[in-house]
Amino acid sequence: MDRRKELEKMNVLRELAPLAASYSLDVDHLKKSEIIDAILAHECKEPETKEVKRRPPRNAAQTKLKALRVKSGLKQKDVALEAGLKLPVYSQYEQGIRNIDGCKLITLLNICNALNCSLQDILEDQETLEALREYNN
Repeated sequence: MDRRKELEKMNVLRELAPLAASYSLDVDHLKKSEIIDAILAHECKEPETKEVKRRPPRNAAQTKLKALRVKSGLKQKDVALEAGLKLPVYSQYEQGIRNIDGCKLITLLNICNALNCSLQDILEDQETLEALREYNN
C-alpha cells in the first residue's frame, strides 16, 4: 500500500514539476497540496507591470520623409503609388524600419519625384550626401 501511494505521489509530482519549476518551487520537499497552494498564491498576486517597449526616437530621415509628404498634401498611399512602391514598403521607409539610404537609386528618384524634392532632401548618410555634392559640381 505504501508503495502504491509513493508511486501516486511521484506521478503527481511529475505532472506538477514543470508548473512548479516555473514558479521556482522545490517539488521534492513539498506535498501536492502545498505545491498547489503555492501556485495559486503566486497566480493571485498582483501582476507585475511589464516594461513597455517603445519605438526608438524618429531619426531625421523619418522626420524628413513625413514632413515632405505632409507638406505636399499627400497620403502615404499616394506617394507609394506614384513611386511605384507597395504601401507597406513606403510606410517602412517613413517609419525608419527600412533604411532609405540603402535603397536603390531608382526607388530614391521615384520617391523624390512623388514628393517633388531632391535626393539631398531625403538622404541622411553623410558619405552619400558628400558624393552627391561632388557629382553635382
